[in-house]
Formats: sequence, structure tokens, C-alpha cells
Amino acid sequence: MEYFYARLFTVSPDVRALFPTSMTAQRERMFAALRRLVGSLGSEPECADLLARLGREHRRFGVLDKHTEAFFTALRDTVEQHLGDGWTAETSSAWRGALDHFAAGMRAGAAAVRDSPAWWIAEVVSHELRSPGVAVLRLRTEQPFPYQAGQYVPIQVTRWPRIWRPFSVASTPRPGGLLELHVRAVPGGLVSNTLVHHSSVGDCVLLGAAEGAMTLTSSDRDLLCLAGGTGLAPIKAIIEQAIATDKAAPRPRQITLFFGARQHFDLYDLDDLQLLEAACPSLRVIPVLSEQPGYAGLTGTLPDAVGARGPFENTEAYVCGPPAMVRQTAAVLADSIPAGHIWHDPVP
Repeated sequence: MEYFYARLFTVSPDVRALFPTSMTAQRERMFAALRRLVGSLGSEPECADLLARLGREHRRFGVLDKHTEAFFTALRDTVEQHLGDGWTAETSSAWRGALDHFAAGMRAGAAAVRDSPAWWIAEVVSHELRSPGVAVLRLRTEQPFPYQAGQYVPIQVTRWPRIWRPFSVASTPRPGGLLELHVRAVPGGLVSNTLVHHSSVGDCVLLGAAEGAMTLTSSDRDLLCLAGGTGLAPIKAIIEQAIATDKAAPRPRQITLFFGARQHFDLYDLDDLQLLEAACPSLRVIPVLSEQPGYAGLTGTLPDAVGARGPFENTEAYVCGPPAMVRQTAAVLADSIPAGHIWHDPVP
């Protein structure tokens, strides 16, 4: 990756302005994306979906067709350099075909959303530090921002141009373009620390197009929602969407939310959740603390707490939080809930 970017910036110096000053994380993400692309070549639908998503995402960086051509040319030259004698006419033809396919798929993905903005400007209209290192922000966009409950949005702050990080929206789409975010300041996280510790009302950020497939299904099954830390954000949005949808249903779905945290002060949104619970008889909120044995509620890890309440029948499950928690919880739920009814975003 170091050789690749050095070659790209030497041959096409104007491309350098599209990237952040520090390239360490960018090189890692580039290699991970390339690995996913090559791994997806055996499945045309998976490859096409990934290419279309990359094409859509790159619009917010200001990438044009000429940049795409320079990018893939530099990538091909990098492979040739590192293969040495292994670079044959057959290998060259295979890579040329693959890279042409990648470029065409990305262009098609970008063209499909050409009529929508590459990014949206949003103003911070409220900022609350709810617990050490966790803030709840509300943003208002100048233009309508399309998204579904459960999705996440890439955000760029003024302090760190060309660095985008994804954050889940904690609210359903509302009139007036108001979005709620739950942000934890990650050690070394440039964007998250800026949003939590260095943002105030009146500041502006940029939003990329919403992504993510963990959205509410049209099933009439009851809902089991499991959130660890700020993984609550998309879960809360899905619950709000379910409550709004069920108002016209003959039988409201029963909704159970397990909200996991370490200490009581980490239950940063519990007051709002309890107000929502009081207003909705079909919702039950169950806090679970892993490091506070004397707590009056449930104690232990979230997967263990959920496993003790199972099995679950006629249920859709939505899970979000730290990767290890998501993996363990999904494994516990798989004993009683079919895989097609357990929803979570891809776990790294």
C-alpha cells in the first residue's frame, strides 16, 4: 500500500488533495477494501453490491472518473511491480479485466445516485454530555436527508477535513431534518473526540449518504432488541419506528430492549428510554450492568442475561454494540431464533 500510494501521488499529484494528511489508516482501509473486492469475485451479486457502495461512498471525497482511472492504473502497476517474474501475459489480462470490472461497477454505483447530493451540511442544534466520554447531539440539515431507522451516516468535522467516520442515527426521520446521534469518544478517534469534547451549538458538519441494512422488517413478530453502549443509537431508532408503525396494527408487537453497560452512569440514555417505556405499554426496557454487582437490575454480560431469558419464539432480534458482544449475543440467540430473523450490521 505504501508503494501504491507513492506511485499514485507521483503520477497524479492532484489526487493527493483528496486524501487526509496522515495515510496510515487510509492504507489499512484500502487494503481491507481490496481484499473484500477480490474475495467477492466468486459471487456476482455480492461483488456488484460492494462496488456500487464504494462508488456511492467515493462521491463525498470528490472523486471523478479521471481519478478512478489513475487509481486503478496505479494499482495494476503496483501488482506488476510486486509479482516480478510472476507477472505474465495471462496475469496481466486477468488483472486488467478485474480492474475494468471494478471501475465500471463503481461508476455505475455513483451514477445511480447522481441526482442526490454528494454530502449534506448539518448544524449542531444541541449537545449534551450524558456520561464521561459520551455525548448526545442533535443535528439539523439544510436539505432533506434521506435515511431509514437503523442506518448509519458518515460524518466529517471541520477540524479534520477528508476524514469521515460512521455514526448511527438514533432517531426516525422527522419533519424539519432533525437527527439524533449518540457518540462515544474513542481513544485516538479524531472525529469522535471532536464531536464529544470540541463541538458546540452552531457548529456545522458534513454528512455522507446513509448506509446500512439493519432496518425494521415488515414482520409481525415481536421484537427483541439488544444494545451495548452507544450501540443503542440504531436500536432506539428501530424501536421508535416500530412503535409508530404499530399504531395502525391490530396487535402491537411486544418490544423488549436489553440495554447493556458497565456501570450505572454508562446507561446514558436511560431516562429517555424510561419515558418512552411509560408512553408505550408494549415496550419493556431492561438495563444490564456487567461491572456493578450490587445493582438492583440485571447484572452480568449482555449475552448471558439474554440467554437466561430465552428461548424466544416468534421473534425478530436486532443487535448492536461492541463486535465481541454482537458475535456472542447472535450465537446465543441462534439457539431459538432462525438466522434470517437476527439482524445486525457486519461485524469487523
